[in-house]
Amino acid sequence: MTDSDCFTDETTVLSRPPWGTHTCLVYRSRHDLIDTLVPYFQSGLEEDACCVWITAEPLQAGEAKRVLRRSVKSFDRRLKRGQIEILDARDWYLRDGGFSRTTALHGCVRKGLEAQERGYEGLFISGNVSWLTGAEWDVFMEYEAMVNRAIGNSRIAAICAYPLDACGARELLEIASTHRQAVIRQDGVWRRIALAEEAVPQDEEKRWAIGQIEANIEQFATLADRIRHPLQVLMAIADLIENEQSDVIRQQAREIDAVVRQLDSGWAGSRAVREYLMNHDLAGRDPARVTEPGTCPHPSGYPDSRRSS
Repeated sequence: MTDSDCFTDETTVLSRPPWGTHTCLVYRSRHDLIDTLVPYFQSGLEEDACCVWITAEPLQAGEAKRVLRRSVKSFDRRLKRGQIEILDARDWYLRDGGFSRTTALHGCVRKGLEAQERGYEGLFISGNVSWLTGAEWDVFMEYEAMVNRAIGNSRIAAICAYPLDACGARELLEIASTHRQAVIRQDGVWRRIALAEEAVPQDEEKRWAIGQIEANIEQFATLADRIRHPLQVLMAIADLIENEQSDVIRQQAREIDAVVRQLDSGWAGSRAVREYLMNHDLAGRDPARVTEPGTCPHPSGYPDSRRSS
């Protein structure tokens, strides 16, 4: 199959997507990004939504602020109060030193929840993935599939921007299959990339997504337990022997404990995503405002790490 085999003649309007839309934008240049994402965020602000723009080459955060400032009234006031955020991709996708699908999904879900908690209608978010390499491609496609399932009936709209130069026919098919719609610039207009596959029933999507999150929660808890318990023994031995090696043991124990805290954070993120899915009927109910998730005891008895409102 060639790239052109994937296209239809339908012109897709991206500036006013309905809630729950997860769109892939295949762009050729920075002008494509500006022409598409500035109207997209303008419409989000008109709907009184929070807007998060995650930028990368060829349109980075500083320039994105400048082009949006020229088009959005009261831009600086909205930026100051947090209705608009413009971030570098390294500070969103790679903030832990590498890409984590759980962390990225948790970040998207939390932004949607927080927007509603603050009284906004929802979240308009866009991320440019020009930083993505072949090494992360498969994991990122798994993440995109998770996002597609998670936000389907939420008050979140998302556009993921992929550079055309990094996409062959195989990549175009993969990104089309992990988004509710995928579009590309052709002959001066945006056209849909069609994929002739039947959609997975939404009740099946819900069961799969929640089952995956449950497995993540159990795995995070088990791993944290298996590390924390012997770590406590090592610390006790260091205190007991108190020789020239004790400080070395304590330092190494602190570094291991930092890893355990990351596992706890992953557990908290998975729990928040699970509660989000449970509070949204992915089988077709109208999206509603979601309150802070209720108490969910950690399988290991660790303290709940919900954000205080």
